[in-house]
Amino acid sequence: MKDSAKICAGIVLYNPELELLQKNVNALLEQPMEQIYLYDNNSQNAAEIAEIFKNWDNVEYIRNNENAGIAHALNQLIDYAYKDGYDWCLTMDQDSVCAPNMITEYIKYLDYPKVGLICPFVLNNGKLSLGEFKNLHLDDITEIKDPIDCITSACLNNVKVVREIGGYTEKLFIDFVDTDINCKVLENNYKIIRVNTTYLVQQMGNAHKVPFFEFLQKVTKKDVFRRMKVANVYTDQRLYYSARNSRYVRNTYKDHGKRTGVAFMFAYYCYFTLVYPMSRSRIKMWSSIIRGHRDYKKII
Repeated sequence: MKDSAKICAGIVLYNPELELLQKNVNALLEQPMEQIYLYDNNSQNAAEIAEIFKNWDNVEYIRNNENAGIAHALNQLIDYAYKDGYDWCLTMDQDSVCAPNMITEYIKYLDYPKVGLICPFVLNNGKLSLGEFKNLHLDDITEIKDPIDCITSACLNNVKVVREIGGYTEKLFIDFVDTDINCKVLENNYKIIRVNTTYLVQQMGNAHKVPFFEFLQKVTKKDVFRRMKVANVYTDQRLYYSARNSRYVRNTYKDHGKRTGVAFMFAYYCYFTLVYPMSRSRIKMWSSIIRGHRDYKKII
C-alpha cells in the first residue's frame, strides 16, 4: 500500500501571517506529496491570501464565508482529500514548521497494522531544543496510548479511518478537537503512532519563559519542570473552550487520559494563575473557565 498511497496536505487558515504561511507552504511542497489544500476560516486578509496562491501549482485555496471552527475545517479537508482520491491527509496549523524528512519518514509506516493517525515528535515553544531532541535516542516509533499525546498539526490522517469513525466533532469548535479524534481512533481499535525520527516545531499561544521552573529544570533535569518552564498564554476565550471541551471529552470517552481529568485541569489553570502576565485579570480568567465548565451542558 505505501508504494501506491496518495498523500495530500491541508492547512487551516485564520488571519495568517503571510510571509510565514508562504514559507510553510514551500516547505510542504518539497515533501513527497501531490496536493496542498488551504482552507480559510474567513480570514480578514483572505483577498491577499487568494492573490498570493492563485497561480501556485498543486495548491488549492478554499475560502469559507464564516469561521466555523477548526473541527469543521478539518472535516472539510478530509472530505476534499477523499473526493480527490487521496488515502492520507496531513493536517497542518498555519504557523507550525515540519521537518524536511517528515513525509519520507511517515511513508515507512503506512502499512503499520490498524494505523489511523501518524504524528511526529513535537518541539513545543522552545521547551526542548532540536539538539536536545536528537540526544534523547528514542525508539523509531512509539504507539500512543494517551489521547492527548497526538496533536492535529503535522498529523497524517488515514482518510478512510477518519471518515469511518465519524470525523472531527464540529460542536467543539476549537480546543481538545485533537484529543477527541484520538479518543475515537483508539476507542474503535485503531492505532496512533508517533514517528520519533521526525519532528514538528510548534508555537502555542504567546508563550513566555518562567524563570523559576527554568532554574528547577536545570538543577534537577526533571522532565516535569521542562514542561513548566515555558507557559502558553491563551486568551480568556480559549480558556473557556478548554474548560468546556475538556469536560466534554472526559464525560464522553472512558479512556480519555489523565491529563483531561478534573484534578489535572484544575492544577493546569492554577498554574496559569501563577505564571500568566500580571496584566491579565485572574477574575476574568476564572470566570471564563467556570462559564466554559458550565456550558458543557449546551453541547452534549
